[in-house]
Amino acid sequence: MKKVNKIQEFMSNQGSVNCATFGKNAGHLIATGGNDRKVNIWKIGCPKIVAQLHGHTSTVDSVTFDSEGETVVSGSSGGTIKVWDVNSERMQKSFNSGHKTNVTCLDYHPFGNFFCSGSTDTHVKIWDLRKKGHLQLYKGHSKSVQTVKFSPDGRWVVSGGGDGFVKLWDLTAGKQMEDFTKHQAEVTSLDFHPTEFLLAVGSADRTITFWDMDKFKILSQTQLDSKAVRCIRFTPDGSALCGATSETLKVWAWEPATCHDSVDVHWQSVSDLHVSERTGELFGVSFVDSFVSVWMVRLQKLHPFSDCSAPEPSSSTVADVRGQVYTVSPETKAKRLHDAALQQEEIQKRFGLTEAHRIIGEQEKQLQEQARRQQQQALQLQKLQKAELAPKQVVHQAPEKLLPKPSKKPEVLVDDILSDHQGMTQMLSQRLTNLKVLKSLWQQDKKGALLHVLQLNDSSISVDFLKQIVKSRDRDLNLDLCVGILPVTRQVLHAVFEPYLNVGLEAVATLWHAFGDLIGKTLAQKSAVVDVTLEERKDKCRIARDLFADVQVLIAPLQERRDDVGHRSRILWKELPCE
Repeated sequence: MKKVNKIQEFMSNQGSVNCATFGKNAGHLIATGGNDRKVNIWKIGCPKIVAQLHGHTSTVDSVTFDSEGETVVSGSSGGTIKVWDVNSERMQKSFNSGHKTNVTCLDYHPFGNFFCSGSTDTHVKIWDLRKKGHLQLYKGHSKSVQTVKFSPDGRWVVSGGGDGFVKLWDLTAGKQMEDFTKHQAEVTSLDFHPTEFLLAVGSADRTITFWDMDKFKILSQTQLDSKAVRCIRFTPDGSALCGATSETLKVWAWEPATCHDSVDVHWQSVSDLHVSERTGELFGVSFVDSFVSVWMVRLQKLHPFSDCSAPEPSSSTVADVRGQVYTVSPETKAKRLHDAALQQEEIQKRFGLTEAHRIIGEQEKQLQEQARRQQQQALQLQKLQKAELAPKQVVHQAPEKLLPKPSKKPEVLVDDILSDHQGMTQMLSQRLTNLKVLKSLWQQDKKGALLHVLQLNDSSISVDFLKQIVKSRDRDLNLDLCVGILPVTRQVLHAVFEPYLNVGLEAVATLWHAFGDLIGKTLAQKSAVVDVTLEERKDKCRIARDLFADVQVLIAPLQERRDDVGHRSRILWKELPCE
């Protein structure tokens, strides 16, 4: 069984996605925000959007959930902050004068009706949902605030800035308590240990620093990584810290700072991590352009969570993360397998999921079972409350909107899917319009069409254009057009979406096979007399050679990948003789 799987990939927003985060305790939920000014809520394993929240007038740059996954807070590039109810898909509150500029980060209080925000205006603000304005304003950073985090007890909030500083703020006193030593680059991620006075700080300087929050002293610091640290997250039991770069996931200890294990994960722009307390699996969410990908890493396959000397667990027992083992009878086991098979069949009928998504069907069943147990607990509490014996703690029922819905008639289901995907349809319609304009231009003015592609700066349009170039192998292509197409391939090769990279590599190979020999022979020609025509051809060939060399630089790091992109890159690298 693989240690890493990309378990889901979907088109999230009509424009580019700017932020994506998991629910805190409801880790099966994902919130995304983008240039289309919408906040979308998704559920892992479900192809249908759960909720779509409209109301922002500028791009959405940050999102966060409350602890129950029922409320979402979003921040925009215009400084506005909005609070949403996920179930009703309605806006609860809007702070129109939230910040002067982009709201870059948000975090919800662990148990109160408060949240904090950070901005490119360098300020940190604390907000109360029951008030109209902010409760507290903290000043101290010299550059944009990149990340904010409440402590588990809700007494403190920490902020990390583009200036490399981490600042600790006391909510009771309303002032700064500590200013930690500067990192060499911006702070990218913060996380508190769940049970100890320990803070982990990830930075673009490729290190993670561990701070003793009792003595406010540095405890340890990791060695330089190969890439910037993008996300960090303590495991629920606090036994290790998971740190993600654009290419790897590493498991760290802190006394001293030691890397237990690492695994390659090509999630590039990973934006958030969540570790399931029930299964011990780590989930990561990343995005590129309009697409969001969900990854799963089996921590139980990594040290120190794995135990190679221990026997394989029996299929008749199930152990939770606290080490408690419950015996499952053969009859119960058979019934669960039967129910799972029926549900998987139903999911495949409704959504057309393939065998590759089998694990998602199991997750749907687990969520439904969890919701049933929570409803039973709520009924028990109601009985206790009538007898005036109920505790003050409130057990929240799972929102009905997030539960799997009963089967519907095919025609009704089709209508639901079409209505939920209206936004996607509009985006694809706009994409088709752009392609029609591009086709018309290509027939009349090929150079003008190439300029239009670059001006659109839309990777999906560039990919569609290159597909046609590769497919048609246009006989009218010449060296001038090759010089115009290469910048488009360079634009696509900057993407991280695997199909885009494959198209870009195939286009480069097609152009090199068509013009590589011509470029080499022309540059090797010598003339005893001045030949203006030859010199002009040489100038064009030098430009083309330099563009191929630029593309080769982009291909170099792709060779390290272990997928189809890496295979294509290694073959193409050998064919390109550019210095």
